[in-house]
Amino acid sequence: MHAQITARHFEADPMLRQHVAEQLSKLDKCYDGITGAHIVLENGKASSNDKRAEITLSVYRQRLSATDTASSHEVAVSRCVNRLRRQILRYKSRLRDPNLDKHR
Repeated sequence: MHAQITARHFEADPMLRQHVAEQLSKLDKCYDGITGAHIVLENGKASSNDKRAEITLSVYRQRLSATDTASSHEVAVSRCVNRLRRQILRYKSRLRDPNLDKHR
């Protein structure tokens, strides 16, 4: 899986990038058909201490995405990964369902 990390208005340190990579590897274990991931990290407004994370995954003919805001980027990324894991499991169950058209 090709992952692109974008840090808006700040420089992401290597530990944060490593945390994001570790979290994405959890998704890779759930489903090996993920072709790409785009992660956008940004700080909240100057008055607030909120950190925002947005992850978009590319799978076969579809995009799965999750967004979260937390007190740190690590927590926001972890929450996004948990949401995406549920989306992937739902997507896989639709692929396996013989009653549905698989290529829609």
